[in-house]
Amino acid sequence: MTAPLLNIATLSKRFGGHAALSDINLEIEQGEFIALLGPSGCGKTTLLRCIAGFLTPDDGSIRIAGEDVTRLPPYRRPLNTVFQNYALFPHMSVADNVAYGPRRKGVDKKDARSQAVEALDLVGLSGFGDRFPRQLSGGQQQRVALARAIVNRPKLLLLDEPLSALDLKLRKRVQIELKHLQEKLGITFVFVTHDQEEALTMADRVVVMSNGRIEQVGRGEDIYRAPATRFVADFIGEANLLLCSNLPDGSLMTSVGSLPIRPKMRPKGDRLIAVLRPENVVILPNGPAEGLSTAPAVVEDVIHVGSHLIVNARVGDTVITSRVSGQLPAEVVEGAHVHVGFRPDDSHLIAE
Repeated sequence: MTAPLLNIATLSKRFGGHAALSDINLEIEQGEFIALLGPSGCGKTTLLRCIAGFLTPDDGSIRIAGEDVTRLPPYRRPLNTVFQNYALFPHMSVADNVAYGPRRKGVDKKDARSQAVEALDLVGLSGFGDRFPRQLSGGQQQRVALARAIVNRPKLLLLDEPLSALDLKLRKRVQIELKHLQEKLGITFVFVTHDQEEALTMADRVVVMSNGRIEQVGRGEDIYRAPATRFVADFIGEANLLLCSNLPDGSLMTSVGSLPIRPKMRPKGDRLIAVLRPENVVILPNGPAEGLSTAPAVVEDVIHVGSHLIVNARVGDTVITSRVSGQLPAEVVEGAHVHVGFRPDDSHLIAE
């Protein structure tokens, strides 16, 4: 079994009395696209900066390709970093910006230029070498920063929210291009983002962080369908979180509307929460339906969101959200008395 490309063990970093990172353990394989995902202040950029060498951890170790780099300066690590602001040299042409890395490594001017042209071609900027950064759009500048980062073929590429300055439409297009580029080059990418859709779209695995700790690591689909903690369930997508109670026969029922559930896995703990995704909740204007757990409800509002509808319905003191594709029956309007329902095995159980 081959060793992981990046191995982070018991890593901690403090700023004064604040623990920015606490006991981080993470292994990343060669060729993976990893997203570090979490809200502002969760520690994802601090972790990236420790990997890059811009910060020195207080405890723990970082190994790249088997080498302990924990206290090596950035220029001695086999990686490159793409920053949020691109950090291009404004007085240099695009080609000279990209050739800067090879030139620093002692490559002669002609070969460095050739490598720069090849890297620009990979990011779709053939023919842009003689322009200056100020003559490029934000998306083009981002690609120059990528070309400069990949020109030396590093073992590891770190990206600190590099798409955040792009408008939504361009950002979505560049997400796909970046993923294709990573697959073509086979370079390991570690990508910091607070945008969960971006992480789920691009990454092979997602590392969800909160308060300086890793909450869960896994494929985006697995994290969405089987969150490990309440934070992950609430942060990734939308979720109805329903407190559960145990019945004498060992079965489970939510405390909302006495809805029975049949989760595939049952964690340990006395206080359990059922995670129910809105797309698994149906609105039933004509009463209960066979095979579903149902409860009477009152529609609070119906919100049109592009290709789907959001229906919020109140069951007792709890609002349950349903995401509906297509048309709703005409009688499902604000104030209508309906039933909400879901299949008992569509819920996922977590310990509170």
